[in-house]
Amino acid sequence: MKKLILFLFFSTAIFSQNYQYATDDVPVQASASSQAGTNQLEEIEYFNAFLLPVTQKLSIQAALDRYGSVRLEKGDYSGVNIVLRSNQRLFGHLSLTKVSNITIAAGSSNLKIHNIISSGGINFQAGAAISNSEFKNIESSPIRSVGGIIENNTFINLSRCVLNWDMSNSGYFRNNKIIKHRIHAYYPQIVMKGNSATPSYGNVQLWINMLTPGGNGAEIDNLKSLTWVGVDSESWNWYNYSTKPLIEMKNMGEVKIASLSGGNLTATPTPVFDIAADNVSIFRKFISSKAAKKSILRGNTNMFLIESNSETYDTEETTTRFDFKGHFNNKNVSLNGVDISSAVTDTPTLNKLSNTILGTQKKPWERPVFEAVPNPSGENWMANRAGKTDQAAYIQNLINTNNIAELEEGIYYIGSTLTIKSNQGIIGKGTGKTAIVGLKDDFPLITGENSKGEVKFYLSNLTLQGGSTGLRIHPLNGSQISVSACIFRHLVFRNQNYGIHLDKFYGFDNNFIEHVSFVNTNIGFYQEVDPLYKGVGETATMMFMDKVVFYKCQWINNTKALSLLSFRGSNLNAWIDCNFDNNKIVAEMRNYVYPLFANCNFTNTTGDYVVGGESKVEFYSCLFDKNTSNATFRLYGAYLEGCTLLDRSSLFKTFSSTAFITNSTITADIGTLNSGMIVNSSMLSNPGFNKMLVNINLAKPTVIIDAKPIPYPQLLVTH
Repeated sequence: MKKLILFLFFSTAIFSQNYQYATDDVPVQASASSQAGTNQLEEIEYFNAFLLPVTQKLSIQAALDRYGSVRLEKGDYSGVNIVLRSNQRLFGHLSLTKVSNITIAAGSSNLKIHNIISSGGINFQAGAAISNSEFKNIESSPIRSVGGIIENNTFINLSRCVLNWDMSNSGYFRNNKIIKHRIHAYYPQIVMKGNSATPSYGNVQLWINMLTPGGNGAEIDNLKSLTWVGVDSESWNWYNYSTKPLIEMKNMGEVKIASLSGGNLTATPTPVFDIAADNVSIFRKFISSKAAKKSILRGNTNMFLIESNSETYDTEETTTRFDFKGHFNNKNVSLNGVDISSAVTDTPTLNKLSNTILGTQKKPWERPVFEAVPNPSGENWMANRAGKTDQAAYIQNLINTNNIAELEEGIYYIGSTLTIKSNQGIIGKGTGKTAIVGLKDDFPLITGENSKGEVKFYLSNLTLQGGSTGLRIHPLNGSQISVSACIFRHLVFRNQNYGIHLDKFYGFDNNFIEHVSFVNTNIGFYQEVDPLYKGVGETATMMFMDKVVFYKCQWINNTKALSLLSFRGSNLNAWIDCNFDNNKIVAEMRNYVYPLFANCNFTNTTGDYVVGGESKVEFYSCLFDKNTSNATFRLYGAYLEGCTLLDRSSLFKTFSSTAFITNSTITADIGTLNSGMIVNSSMLSNPGFNKMLVNINLAKPTVIIDAKPIPYPQLLVTH
């Protein structure tokens, strides 16, 4: 009885929450700051939704219609088909919840679906427009529509989701953003068909991984425009189900593809592409198939290609098209197979090239808005932790019993590491409401470990403060583990040597990390490779990182935000809508292949450089401002599109760098730029480079189009 009275006292007088404790556990002792935290907006919306128990799953439609916003538990809610309409929300459990078929009613707007698996798919009804809605963290759910109208929607983290939009007879899709789309095995994996009466345009897919499709990868037909940024495919036509190329595009208007990479190791390869369009622009092509036939551009398709180290393609002969190549397997610039070594003066050719480069100015994606990072423990967190009860055993017992420990609001003090194994983790009530604080700073707050195989961890809606490290992941007994498909969402790492430490295991692969902040750490995200591994063969401690996307994450006040020194190439990693503010150095990279930063902010960096290392890095629509570093980049190379760099320090330092700069504004001197191209970019401190089209070889510019640049973003835009 005494324990019951104590329980009621603490749960009402201090927390105003219904806490659940094991019989012999001591209740959580709250500090004064535990009530001051405020969650982030997405967390508030999630926890405010009506919680429908899995035992009442047959009433899911009734709950949506009554409450508008519904949150699901962990489990299987299938059995009842669902229709969502305007302003409704369906939030699955953070571990992903199974449901039956979902229909998006015609005419719907401002709806959200998060954390869902729907084997029957998400089907967009034909009729009035479906618009301004968000679909995030969707797995193994076909995304379909026949004759629908889909516009101004955002799709984020689609995993194993086939996309099939057939508007060939009616309807259209316009200005949709698809951010991180990974498809495995199915074929074709992306189907988009439009019509001429109501054209489809303005759709942007950012980060696509077409992994081992059984046949072809993408079938695109009759779109006015399409933009892909960050596209990779590995070994398409895996089962020899198709004779089509990886990418087939027909009857297209304007096609823009940036960073096209991959390769085909199958016994039955097909070409990379077969494209018929008015204009095709490809920036950075690093993909080959070694098929019997080459990729092909159909008649009257204009090609503008910048930088390639891959096999060539065929063109159907016509008299009206042009084929421009800049640095295609060498440092030359050519037009229709003829090298260009001086300014183009032929007026028809000059007009065609200039019009292709300038395009039509469109609206850039909005700059991301970043919320204040919650700090539930307050500025006096170190003083407040003195004398607090150690609750490590209580939390560890929840993990051992339930696999996922779901913590209520409050501050939990621990004096030893919490251990999670595969399919285990900790979920709180929000970054501003639930915190785990180290009583000392000589141990990792959480240790993720496993003895072998594929490993998945869950951490969400928490602040992790103090300790030597927020999360350390390492193998047991020298075993080989691959950590993939983890749920790391809405986390704050504060006041640690390392926020997340990837400690000498095999690989960190295919992870989506969203709304995670690193504040006041020595290194926010740290990839540590076994120093004995030198990049030859595979070992259990080689520590690569592939296909990891950070979305809406923040790094603030860190000595080094990212330390990513790989020996084995680390591939296809991305940072999208991220914020880097007041760090000494943002990133140091080694052996990173095609990493990209998209729509990110880099501000108030104070160290030797902003981004550096032995890698070539891509930046799309990024802002650099108020950095006082000695240089922006200390890189082997960089590709910039639609970027604004307002800092006065040199663009490049130390290395003889290669850069391809398009549609950007650069205030600083170019520094040690040795080769590359400047395309429609203002180079305000370098008049010799401040032209519409410039080739650079051995640091010397050759002007190809002698006209004033008019830079504006052309990839991450809406029509």
